[in-house]
Amino acid sequence: PMPYLASSGELTVIEPPLDEHEVLVFLVQLALLVGVARILGAVMKSIGQPAVVGELLAGVLLGPSVFGVILPEQSDWVFGEPTVNSVVFGLAWLGVIMLLVVIGYETDLAIIAKFRRAAGTVSLGSLLIPFVLAAAVAFAVPDDFAGPRGTPTIFAGFFALALSVSALPVVAKILQDLGFLRRNFGQITLAAGMTMDSVGWLILAALSGVALNGSLDVGSLAASLGGLILFLVLAATVGRWLIDQLFRRSMAQGSSVTAALTISLLAALVGGAVTQALQLEAILGAFIVGILLATTRHQLPAARHTLETITASFFAPIFFAFSGLNVDLTSLTTGTAVAWTIGIILLAIVAKVFGSALGARLGGLGGRESFALGAGLSALGAMGVVVALLGLNLQVLSNSGYTVLVLAAIVTSLVAPQLIRVVVRGWDVPEEERDRLEKERLRDSSVLLGTSRILLPTRGGRNSEYAARLIELVFDEPEVTVFSVDVPTAPWWRRLFGQAGGRSADPTDVYDALQSPRRRLMRRIARDPAAAIDAESRFGYDLIVMGASEEDSDGTGLFSTVVDKVLGRASIPSMIVRFPAGAEAPDHAPTRILVPVTASTTTRAAEEIAYSMLESSGGSALALHVINRPEGQGMMLESPQVDDARRAAIEMLASAASLGSRLGVRVDTLVRVAPNAEEEIVQLANSGEYELLVIGTATRPLTNRPFFGHRVSYIIEHAEIPVAIITLPATS
Repeated sequence: PMPYLASSGELTVIEPPLDEHEVLVFLVQLALLVGVARILGAVMKSIGQPAVVGELLAGVLLGPSVFGVILPEQSDWVFGEPTVNSVVFGLAWLGVIMLLVVIGYETDLAIIAKFRRAAGTVSLGSLLIPFVLAAAVAFAVPDDFAGPRGTPTIFAGFFALALSVSALPVVAKILQDLGFLRRNFGQITLAAGMTMDSVGWLILAALSGVALNGSLDVGSLAASLGGLILFLVLAATVGRWLIDQLFRRSMAQGSSVTAALTISLLAALVGGAVTQALQLEAILGAFIVGILLATTRHQLPAARHTLETITASFFAPIFFAFSGLNVDLTSLTTGTAVAWTIGIILLAIVAKVFGSALGARLGGLGGRESFALGAGLSALGAMGVVVALLGLNLQVLSNSGYTVLVLAAIVTSLVAPQLIRVVVRGWDVPEEERDRLEKERLRDSSVLLGTSRILLPTRGGRNSEYAARLIELVFDEPEVTVFSVDVPTAPWWRRLFGQAGGRSADPTDVYDALQSPRRRLMRRIARDPAAAIDAESRFGYDLIVMGASEEDSDGTGLFSTVVDKVLGRASIPSMIVRFPAGAEAPDHAPTRILVPVTASTTTRAAEEIAYSMLESSGGSALALHVINRPEGQGMMLESPQVDDARRAAIEMLASAASLGSRLGVRVDTLVRVAPNAEEEIVQLANSGEYELLVIGTATRPLTNRPFFGHRVSYIIEHAEIPVAIITLPATS
């Protein structure tokens, strides 16, 4: 319906932004861009190529090169409406902003710090040498490659930058698809790509300013750089704190993925608006926000996954396909133009490979590794398209020049995987790197070893200190929050002046027992400590760890009232370290651990924790499985059911030994047949051979108390050695 507006007593017709025909064209254009891009992306993935190559090719096929030649009238109907194209252009830029947020999520600043020397020299060689060579060639290319505002110097700058940058998302996807992302050279490639992209954005900002103003405005550029530095400082401090608080508040109110996704997108738009206002392009701000989002304390992995999904499935294909729309192969009408295009693509590949390899050699890397880096960084991909698109929009590049540069981005992205395969063929992975890769694969497929954020509630004491030391044995530099809750007894007006008046906890020794640089201490005052711990655990933690002893129990549960309530409410995995009456926490790491094994996820989690402890201490474990024999059945005459159970137990324990071997720990195995499994486990635990018993179980709430089942409860109550109980929340 046509909207109307009353004005001075008369009805004034307000024209809608798009009429009915343009809305139809808009929907058809979007359907074609997304549909063809996704189909070609899937085809490319099926033949071992990155999906982004197919998405770029989709734009080429839908543009004047193919669709415009085969069906010119239909092509003009779909892509000939300037207003519709402007709307789709806006969606395309929203797509690249979301893509850069996702890339920022994948950016690991620790990688740059770890490989900073090699990353610096590789990025320098990979950017500088191709830039100089391409800039020199730019002065000799045909004049029709330049746009109306493309003076020789400005044209050479855009031309050289488009052929010297590397596309981080394309490079990362290629390495991931080939299985090399976690290799040492893969990590250095990412670090160099991150560094190069950051420098590339600044060069692009300077070139864009010159193209717009006709000369290099030093004052404007200095203001942009100063504004960027200020933005980085504020983003890393106030911005991260604000985003973190927004995430925490949304979690506290029960909101989840929807709220977290809204916060993430709004932060990206604000960051993009800031850098756009600084004349540094919105995509840089989105990239910075993506890095911040990845480093906030409170975040939901599901929100990140949702953002990645909608970006990869809808918005990113729009950007890449739209970028390819302006590629017009028919503009390369002469043999000279075609020859120049081929030569420029070859120049881009050779210069990137050898420039990167030279930088790698200067950084102290070997020859094979150096060329692997060059092969990976040779993919121009998205970054080259962005530079070319900006050059086209600023009229620095003509359609012919734009076509050449986008073709270079597509072809180099196709060639890069093949170059990497050639370089790494027959390359034996060093033992240290092979061990690291195996542990990473194990962590990614494990139940608990991928844990990164741990909540350690405590009031102090040796039990919690021991639990903290066990955390250090199992996890590599986890983020641990030592959480102490005081119970107030003073009236509220005295508590305003810091007088709790209740029992005061002292978690200092527990905090000091942790060596992780990512530890922190939080203190709260609450009348219900269990409720406070449960509330805090819901702010994105992966695991709760608590120390307890038999003396803490009030006789109505296995643990203290607070621990029982926390376990009864917990929605995340927990580890409770319990000590028998009169026992003190050992001063040393356990070197001999008993692990009862069954065919369940919970006991697998217990195995992961136990074997990881021993990996650090150099000890060994016994994986035990007890087969229940019915009462009264003879020792020598076993039933077929027991025989079947024994065969299954042998397979189960072989898997346990294999897991220990993958973690570098010796795991002995034992199968026993007994009428009472829990008594058999307790008898072995109390034999004096073991320092720790690790049990995996699921919690089933029983009123306010956790219930592990009678068998596990019996083992916990009767074991005379410390017991670590690994619990997973009940699924129903």
